[in-house]
Order: sequence, then structure tokens, then C-alpha cells
Amino acid sequence: MKNKRIGLILSCIILLAFSLMSQNSNYPVKKINGSQYYVYKVQPSEGLMAIERKFEVPIDEISKINPEVKNGLKVGQEILIPIPSKHIANEVSTFEHKVEKKQTLFAISHKYNISQEDLQKLNPDLKNGLREGMTLNIPDSDKIKKQKDVEKKKNSSSTLITHKVLPKETLLSICKQYNIDIKDVIKLNPGVETKLNVGTELIISAKPMQKSPAGNAIKTTVQEVKKAAVEQFTETHHIKIAFLLPFMIEQTKKEPVLERFQNFYAGALLAIKLAKEKGISFDIYTYDTDKTTEKVSELLNDPELKTVDLIIGPAFSNQVSLVANFAKENKINTLIPFTAKVSDIESNPYLFQFNPGTDAEMKFLSEQLNGKLKNMSVVFAEIPDVSPSDDGKIKEEAMKAELSKQKKPYKVIDLGSSSNLSWTSSLKKGVKNLIIIDTEKYSVFNPSLNKLVSIASEYDIVLLEPFSWRTQIGNKVPSIFISPFISDMNESLSADYNAKFDQYFGKDVSNDSPRYDMLGYDLTNYFINYISRYGSKFTSKLGGLNSIPFLQSQPLFERTSSKTGFINQRLYLGDNVE
Repeated sequence: MKNKRIGLILSCIILLAFSLMSQNSNYPVKKINGSQYYVYKVQPSEGLMAIERKFEVPIDEISKINPEVKNGLKVGQEILIPIPSKHIANEVSTFEHKVEKKQTLFAISHKYNISQEDLQKLNPDLKNGLREGMTLNIPDSDKIKKQKDVEKKKNSSSTLITHKVLPKETLLSICKQYNIDIKDVIKLNPGVETKLNVGTELIISAKPMQKSPAGNAIKTTVQEVKKAAVEQFTETHHIKIAFLLPFMIEQTKKEPVLERFQNFYAGALLAIKLAKEKGISFDIYTYDTDKTTEKVSELLNDPELKTVDLIIGPAFSNQVSLVANFAKENKINTLIPFTAKVSDIESNPYLFQFNPGTDAEMKFLSEQLNGKLKNMSVVFAEIPDVSPSDDGKIKEEAMKAELSKQKKPYKVIDLGSSSNLSWTSSLKKGVKNLIIIDTEKYSVFNPSLNKLVSIASEYDIVLLEPFSWRTQIGNKVPSIFISPFISDMNESLSADYNAKFDQYFGKDVSNDSPRYDMLGYDLTNYFINYISRYGSKFTSKLGGLNSIPFLQSQPLFERTSSKTGFINQRLYLGDNVE
């Protein structure tokens, strides 16, 4: 099949930037005995090591001010994080406000004489809406007032007037009308660069018009305003994305698994559609990769591919190396969304691997065994003749090595034994026994499942199952699993997404877990935000955008050096344990 190019081009005058907040500016600040601390709520599946990396504060210092963390962390637990001295000058002290019935964000901002932007910076939960009874952190208005006074002095030679936005007016037309720089409007009216509603009252600094040598007024041209806007916000106002996915359009018999990739693509297109509504324009190139390396080699000969900003795909591990080499040669950032078998990741700085892989999963499990799972007794259940290349065997050996390094005890059970003696001698009563199987192939483990079920009533056991087994094990034994997908999705965001999906595609969304359409939406939305804000060199800014709304996946891409690719480190612990 010939390459299919789908052009989604939206003409735009100015690219609206997405808000940029420093990582640690979202947390309230508390002063104790002259020292300042962030008040931080522990996130799901988060350990002390992750918090140490997030704030760049040693675990010892965190434990000193929060001695209770030595007993493990709980989701939602509030702890104090010492603020490094280099950050203190930029922090604003806060107090709390409880949202009253029918109270609006505008009313709260007016009450405390602060902007809605300042409220949103310190209360990131506001992106999900304002609710009665919600506790907000209110910034110290005195410091904000001083900052505004400085701005007023800078504009002392100007006359401040109020302009009410009329229908069909844009930021560009208003700047032209008053002969002012777009950057000055944004300084006085934070937030208008992303949303300008009819009826909004803008503060305008109306400066006297400059005079030319002939005495005529010099007006700001449309081109000058456009140039200032682009310099202020972004390097990129037009994004080119190529999708390399197995649609198998030429096949008469469709494989059920291929629907996942179609759903992924649909979710990605929805992210693009919504971004277009915000003023971003696109060229989208879509390629049917089939399953073969020959097909991918053929597609990579298309000269258009060398011009794109981002490649998403391929789906199958046997095709990855070809695309990876192409990405490195042409310096194109490339997302590998499904497989964790990306052999080139250690030598290719242009690759992004979403599926975390064994190393990240074992690191996460190690953190959990020192946190939420610390009181469990670890038991490795080994099946005879499992291949050394089985991912389950590889993970088991890695976990054994890590536990030995930490001097933590564990037991080993031989599932090939016909008696239950090995079970009874290895399992403990009165505590939960975490069973780790040495295979990821359910068909290999299934014959041993009945033996595990038979002792479940006598011993408190929890099975660590591969993510792909969730629909297989069912409720036969209590189990937990590690995955890069959020366990409890935001119902409000999901409902809004589902409504838009049905509106644009006219089809019911899948009830599968994970939702591949949501995966396509989350990942595409992630890269659109970064590319639109920072251009092709966005990799140096990862972590700089904290306001991207995620449905099911919130990637945390990290790399070990400037020469390696990025691997998602964000994992969650799902369970059905009472």
C-alpha cells in the first residue's frame, strides 16, 4: 500500500504557549523555627528514593524532619521537605482557605487581591475544577503586591486603562489597536496567552505613540507583533508527526490484536484535534508498517520522513532497530510506545521507550519492598525447566540479587515437587507471603496454579503476577501487579475524554484495561506540549511542564547520560488485595 498522508493543517497567527511552572513551585510552604519547608503529599507508589530525586534533598534530611517515614510511606501522607537555600528567595508563604458553597475562583482571587494564576500555581488540583470544601493554599498578598508595585513603576510613563474584549477580537488585534507589545499585555494580564474570553477586562498600558522624524506616529505592524509573540512563546508553531503502526489494511483477515493499534491511533488523533483548537497546526504522516522489517525498510525511503519532528512507532520489536537507526541518522525524536525490547536505547539519544522494561520494574519493586510491601515475606516459586531467556526468570534472578544486596531474607519453592512440604516449610503464618513466579508465560505457570489455590485458605498469600495475566488469574488468588498505568483514573477527566471520543469518532470506547486509545492520547498530548513549547530541542526541558492533564499514563522519561535514550520510569502498583 502506498504511504498514506493525512494533512491536518490549521492556519494560525500566534502559537499559544502552555504554562510553564518550576517543579517545586506548586507546593505550599511552611515555616518552622525559622526554617522553611515544602508541605508535600505522597503520591501513589512513591518511595523515599523517588522523593529524594524529585526535590534533590537527601533521604537522611527528609527522615530527620519526618521520623515517621521510617515506618513506610502512605498515599496522601503529608511530609515536610527542607527547602534548599537557593530556592527560598523564590518561595511565597501561604495560608489556607476552605472553599465555600457556590464560591468561584474569581471571587476568591478578588477577596485576597491576588490573580487566578497565582492560585493555580500553588493549587495544581484546580485543573480538575473548584469544589465546595476544597482547601486552597493562598499566597502571601504582601509579597505579590510588592511585585506588582515594581511593575507599576516600570510603567509609570504609561496610562493604565481597561479594555473589555469584544466578539471576534484577538490578542493580536488588541495589540494593534493600542500600539503595544504583546509581551506587555501578558505581564499585566497573566493567562490571556492561553485563553481570551469575550467580556474579559484587560489592563492595558497605553504608551504615547512614538514619532518619526517627520512628526508622524509610528504604528506597530502586524508582522512585528507576530514576531514578538513567537519570540515570547515558542520556537515551533507547526508540528510534523509520523505514525508507523500496523494497520494491516491490505489483509482480508483481521487479527483482533490489531484493534489495539487502531484505538491507539484514534486517541492520538483526538489529542491532535484538541491541540488544533488551541491554535497549533500539524502535518500528520501515517504509514502502515505491517509486521515485517521489509515493509519498514520500504517506508523509511520516503523523503518526507526526514522532515518530521516526531516519529511514533513501530509496534513490533523486530522493526525497532531499523527505525532507531533512521531516527539517529536524521536526529528525529522517536517514541517506541509498546515494546520494552529496545536494544538501541543505550546508544541512541533520540529514542523514547514508554514500556519501562525489566530494570525499571525491578527498581520499582525494590522500592515497594522497602515501603508498602515491607512487611511481606518474599517467596520465589520456581517451575522446572523454565528458559533462562524467559522475562520472568530474568526478573527473578535480578530480584534475588537485589534482596541479597540489601541483606533481606527470602525463600525458594520448587513447584516441580509433588508434595506440599516445600510450601509449608517456606510460607509463614500471620504475615502476607508475596509469591514471585519465575515465568511470564501463563501457559507454563497454569498447571501450578491449582497447587497455589489449594493452600490459599491456610496461608495469607499474594501473587505478584505479570501485568498481562490480570484477566487470567481473576479472583482465584489475591494478586498485585506492576504497570505504567494509573490504577484509579480521574473520573471527571475520563468522562470528558469519552464524550469527545464519541463525538469525533462516533463509536463506543473499549472497556479494556489498559485503554489503548487513552495511551495514544496521553503520549501524543505529552509530546505535543513539549514540542510546541520548546521546539525540537525539548529533551533538555523534560519535567518543566507540570500542567499536562493525563488520563491513564503519566510518563516520567529519564536517561542515564546525554548519549542514551529515555526510558519511562513511572510505574504504579495495582492490586485486588483486601
